[in-house]
Amino acid sequence: MDNREIIDIERDGYPKTAIKLGLEEYGVPKHLLQGEKMEGIITDGKEIQPWYWDGFCTIDDWRYVYFDRCHIESIHTIATDHRAEALDFIRMIAFALTKADQEFLDLNNGVFPLYRIYIYENDRILLLPPDLGDVVSIMIDEETKSRESTFLIQGKAEESFRLICEMAELMYYAASGTLPFSREIIIGSGYREIPLSCYAGLPDKTDGFISFIFHAKSREMRDITGNRNGAQALSWFLDKSEGLEWPLGSRSESERKESVEKAEEGREVQSYLEDAAKKAKRNAFWRVKGTVITVLAVIAVFVGAFLVSYISNLLEPPLTKDLDPEGIIYAVYDAQSNIDPQALDTAVKGDDLPQSMEVINLYVTSTMRYAYESLSPSINVNDWIAQGRPPVPSTSYIYGVVVESVEQTGENEYTAKGIWYAPFPYDSEEETAAIAENAVVYRYEVTQTFTFEWNDRGWWNIVGSEITEYTELEPEPIELVVENTNALISGV
Repeated sequence: MDNREIIDIERDGYPKTAIKLGLEEYGVPKHLLQGEKMEGIITDGKEIQPWYWDGFCTIDDWRYVYFDRCHIESIHTIATDHRAEALDFIRMIAFALTKADQEFLDLNNGVFPLYRIYIYENDRILLLPPDLGDVVSIMIDEETKSRESTFLIQGKAEESFRLICEMAELMYYAASGTLPFSREIIIGSGYREIPLSCYAGLPDKTDGFISFIFHAKSREMRDITGNRNGAQALSWFLDKSEGLEWPLGSRSESERKESVEKAEEGREVQSYLEDAAKKAKRNAFWRVKGTVITVLAVIAVFVGAFLVSYISNLLEPPLTKDLDPEGIIYAVYDAQSNIDPQALDTAVKGDDLPQSMEVINLYVTSTMRYAYESLSPSINVNDWIAQGRPPVPSTSYIYGVVVESVEQTGENEYTAKGIWYAPFPYDSEEETAAIAENAVVYRYEVTQTFTFEWNDRGWWNIVGSEITEYTELEPEPIELVVENTNALISGV
């Protein structure tokens, strides 16, 4: 998976090793060629030593960085030639990062780019210094840069936990031959990687260790990292990974490709990818459309009023403190139907509800309309249905949830089903026309799960929620009329 060429050359009569970076025509910023060079790190997992690079040269229109003659290999060989020793090398990387200072780390969104990591002679690891890393990042192609940096970011992880995630990703990569989060479909589905067992068999403890890191909850991440930064927190990884079994053999690059292709053509992976595609589509359910999108500055003004109130009352018991979980779920949907962001999140702790941003944006839209036009455009769908689906003002829209059922499906877990009504289509790939012009209300059959936790202050909190299913139904026609809205159904 790595196309950087490593060659031996002579420079001013001295033997050197060089790494191809990119075409000379791209150039290197002059400030990176001046001043004192920074030290790299060599480690065997027990101690660290400094490493130095010499400079740049051009060979056949390609720019190379060169240094003293040595034997180095791409870190990608942990999935091929060095697969059997991969865990040892990954632990060496973690050890080196715990010893590095913040200037050396120069982390990109909490991760250490793979283009700064090489396997060095005598079974050691080489970490390139940040000044050379900057040059490499400028010279290499965007696809490689994304794969070796951006796609290492586990978007649901706390930033101080991301280096731990990266080490687990390298373990996954060495075993499977593919990075876990390098596909848009996996990212879009909530960073749910293809099970490692589809590619390779690892002992349960090792496989479970990787899986735990990928899916740790925020509070677990914070418990592990404490007040430490990402590099310091790697001491936890080193402690927990010591003694893990790694019964995998080395293989050629062609064997890696063949193994990955065979696994991904199999029914299990295909089924998993189909489910991931559906989940990614469900997550797109929450994309904001058309006039619902509001300029951030305007959002700040109009949301500020309830946000200040929310923060000031953050430590107060929620309005739902006397309700059981089922009652809280009904209260959530009431708040959603009333487009009340504060009430929507009153019982939520540690995570936002999937619908929160949509409700906030609708709240802003409604508030703006009321401020400028003295109109309350939203109509609670339950009120509309209860009144026999009367004509709707052309300046208004219908929104909300008609709850069909709420059932307990596990310990502190509940599943709610209902019909969600919206003034815009969730899956449209084009910008939606102004919602007031729609002569239909869009309908979706939605299943949402809720996880609850009883806190020590004496009430239930929602600590997790997910849209697990939704089916688009036929839009329901509505009759639009041009009348005084005050004579019709009242909105928010």
